Amino acid sequence: MSEDPSVAAGRTQLRRLETFLDVAYAVLFVDFIMFLPHTEDMAWQALPYGLLSLLIDNSTDLLRLIIAVGLTLISWNLTHKLLGPLERTNPRHTLLCLLQLIFVCLFLFFAIADPKLESLSSPVGQSLSLAFSGFIGLAGWSYARKNGLTRAVLNDNEKDEVLRSAIIEPVTAFLNTGFAFIGPGAWTAGWFVIPMVLVGTRKRLEQRRQRARVTAP
Repeated sequence: MSEDPSVAAGRTQLRRLETFLDVAYAVLFVDFIMFLPHTEDMAWQALPYGLLSLLIDNSTDLLRLIIAVGLTLISWNLTHKLLGPLERTNPRHTLLCLLQLIFVCLFLFFAIADPKLESLSSPVGQSLSLAFSGFIGLAGWSYARKNGLTRAVLNDNEKDEVLRSAIIEPVTAFLNTGFAFIGPGAWTAGWFVIPMVLVGTRKRLEQRRQRARVTAP
């Protein structure tokens, strides 16, 4: 029995989508590298420790650049986490994935336009861009699950786990929007503190559910 042509086309489209997204994220990483401290004027030679002094003098900017690269890497990983369980895609699902990428590009815009976080719009824009990107990704996964685009070998529990494992990133970004109003330091720390709290809370809730199942008659 021959395979449905639409299914085969969906598989091919999924591979092309994954390749396109990988290339797009690679371009984003290159853009970040361009914002490392400039060394062309050779002024760093007059510093006590040369290039090391240059990095130390720009340590705050470097930390935020590293965080921005890390968040972009997390977004890339989230994208593949939601695409990995799929067997194929369709035009609507592809559109959601591209919309997700657009918000990651907006994150890059806010991160590069104001790396020193002198304006409140920069951390707020970065947080909301990643939050919208993540929630759109979750919407894409829900759409794919509802419309039978997932792998046939996955059971309902495994599909639920995909959603649970992907929810931390956008929730962290959304909650960290509030920390931006406190200050750049609080906002920077929020990227480390909030996910640890969320993961710890989720583990405690899962343990309570397991104990409840054991004690249930």
